[in-house]
Amino acid sequence: MATRSHEEMTNELVHFLANTLDRLQTIWDEIGICNEQRRERTDVVFVHMRNLLEEMVKEEDSLKKNLLQNVETYGDELIKLSEELSVAAFEPSKGLSILQLEKELRTRVDVLAKEKHDRLKTLKKLKDSDQKLCDVLCTTPYYVPSGTVPSQEQMDGLEQHIATLMAEREKRFQVLVDTKKEITTLLEELEVSPNSSFERDLVCEDDNTFLLSSENMQALKLYYQELELKYKQSEEEATVLRERILLLWDRLMIQQEERNAFTVENKGFKPKVLNALKGELARLEQLKIQNIQRFVDKMREELVSWWDKCYFSKDQREKFAPYHYDEYTEDLLDMHEAEVHKMKAYYDENQELLEKVSHWEKLWKDFLELERKAQDPNRYSNRGGGLLQEEKKRKKLSKDLPKLQLELNGVITRWEEDNHKDFRVGGVRFLEYVDQQWETFNLEKENQKAARHRKNAKIMEEEMIFGSKPTTPAKRRFIGTPSKTPNKSRRLNETQKTPGSVSRMQHTSIFASPFKAPPKSAGKTPRKLRPTPARAQRKVLQDRTKNTTSTTNETAFSHTMLSPGGHGGINASVASIASSITYQDFATGVNANLRSHCRSSVVPSSYTRTAFL
Repeated sequence: MATRSHEEMTNELVHFLANTLDRLQTIWDEIGICNEQRRERTDVVFVHMRNLLEEMVKEEDSLKKNLLQNVETYGDELIKLSEELSVAAFEPSKGLSILQLEKELRTRVDVLAKEKHDRLKTLKKLKDSDQKLCDVLCTTPYYVPSGTVPSQEQMDGLEQHIATLMAEREKRFQVLVDTKKEITTLLEELEVSPNSSFERDLVCEDDNTFLLSSENMQALKLYYQELELKYKQSEEEATVLRERILLLWDRLMIQQEERNAFTVENKGFKPKVLNALKGELARLEQLKIQNIQRFVDKMREELVSWWDKCYFSKDQREKFAPYHYDEYTEDLLDMHEAEVHKMKAYYDENQELLEKVSHWEKLWKDFLELERKAQDPNRYSNRGGGLLQEEKKRKKLSKDLPKLQLELNGVITRWEEDNHKDFRVGGVRFLEYVDQQWETFNLEKENQKAARHRKNAKIMEEEMIFGSKPTTPAKRRFIGTPSKTPNKSRRLNETQKTPGSVSRMQHTSIFASPFKAPPKSAGKTPRKLRPTPARAQRKVLQDRTKNTTSTTNETAFSHTMLSPGGHGGINASVASIASSITYQDFATGVNANLRSHCRSSVVPSSYTRTAFL
């Protein structure tokens, strides 16, 4: 609906008033009211209209004043709420009428008032939760000024504080549950009961009633640590007692049945078990005093074992003079026990290093064993892959031994730097000890090599004088199996053989026959050869063979047992030996009266001089 202008309203009001007066005049004419009365009545109409308009003006003016008052009131309230809620002040738009301004201010005030109410309501809930958590944890609540509306930052801080308290409560409660369970177990193991009111409340009361204050949690921790310490002490005490009892059992040679019965009845480390262990130890100590000599002997055996493990030299062992005392007293036993304890502590302190040295010793022994096997000529006849396994071990040792040696060098160097003294094995520094082992090994190899050279030289010398041993061994046959299948012609030939030929056959079954069959060119006229010592020797042997009897042939080669290394050819060393033999030596060696067991001893004296001319 379009708004009418002021002129239109005025014209319409004047037209309405004129019509109303016309109608009143008509009515008055009809009634017959005089002019004076008409004037009075017209005045009344004017008065009513004037009053009505004035009243309307007053009402509108009052409305205006009320609106202005509301604007002022809402403005003040809005400023106050903005300050309480810590929000920016409201700035109304420009050009608004009083009514629009009043409406906007009233709406903004309603919004802020609702926000204030919500904050206060939320604050109450948060403060209640915070107070409950603080009561459980015995901490100070989050501070929010009373009588004021909290800001959003304060609300966020309070919520964060409550979340932190809830997490701390859950954490402490879980610690309480777990620790209480551990404490209950420890109390059962130690067979003890809670003493103080705090301990009784902790063990007997419900978990939810326990105050999770910092003081209570600290007291809980201390109580658990106290019980745990007692538990460990009891465990360690029982372990020490059992080790001591086991040691005394071994030294006193207590029967295994008695040991098992005691062990089954006294498991764990409860107070009654500890008392039983202490009683058994006291009984064994009394038996020890009664058998002190045997105990000292056992301690000495154990001490020697520790000395060996720690690689102590003879001089180091001799420093413990009581080892050689023969007057067995309790003081002597105590000195031996102290020395054993000292050696054990030394071994425990350097166990890793000593184990590495022991490992090196084992590898070194394996290396020496492989070297010894390498010198055995019979190893080539071993079957079943022995040589392959030996070669694998050799390759592994060739890698492990240098690697361990290098590792030990570094470890020992660091040990010597840390302890400011030499690490000794067998009385010398370990590095020197290793060098000594290698020097001894190399010296033994040189000695073995020289011994082989001397033996080979001796064998060659004997071969030059007495002949060489055949190198081709006879074929292996099963026992009782003939070397060849006998046939008729062979049996006939055997009946025609002479004793000499039989003797030669016996020799050929073991050694290479010295009687050579005539060559195919035997019928030809032999050409004259230049005489040499070897040809002269063969000629002497062939001539002697024609003149020897069968008896001589049977014993001529029975004692010629030479090294397998004596092959048919004569090398440079053999020639050098032959060149050093004089005729007198040769004649003495082939004397039939002195060397009746050799072939050369039956050579005729007429050929003796011509053999090496």
